[in-house]
Amino acid sequence: MIVEIRVDDRLIHGQVALVWTKKLNAKAIVVANDHASKDHIQQMTLKMATPENVKLAIKSMQDAVQLINNPKAKDMRIFVLVNSICDALFLSENIDDIERINIANVGRFDGVDETEKSKLSSTILLSKSEQVALEQLLASNRKVVHQIVPDNAEKLFHDLMSN
Repeated sequence: MIVEIRVDDRLIHGQVALVWTKKLNAKAIVVANDHASKDHIQQMTLKMATPENVKLAIKSMQDAVQLINNPKAKDMRIFVLVNSICDALFLSENIDDIERINIANVGRFDGVDETEKSKLSSTILLSKSEQVALEQLLASNRKVVHQIVPDNAEKLFHDLMSN
């Protein structure tokens, strides 16, 4: 079961590894990212940032779907990290058991000029393709929230969009 898909353009970092993993009581982290699945240096960095007691898998998007949909993963508490809303949408369309999707940090490091983006907050900058993916994700009736750290109040993304 996926306890959370977190959209975070940094993937694993201290806040994710230490605070969120503990808060979610996650036993495994899956980084679902086509680039990271092929980049050995990034893989080493992600492994170093992962707590010792948490299993880590760095998979392409398609391989992540296969791993998470495997019946052996059904009873695990899996925390999935992606760096785009497009990737979160892909997982949402291909995996049933997802508790929530947290769009925390996106669009700051994707190489798209900021003048071509919509700024929803200081941590959410959306390109046109990310805007389309967000609309589709919100239409899917999944629980989609914005919560940077556990101490922040969880905000439903529908409410954030209407402000």
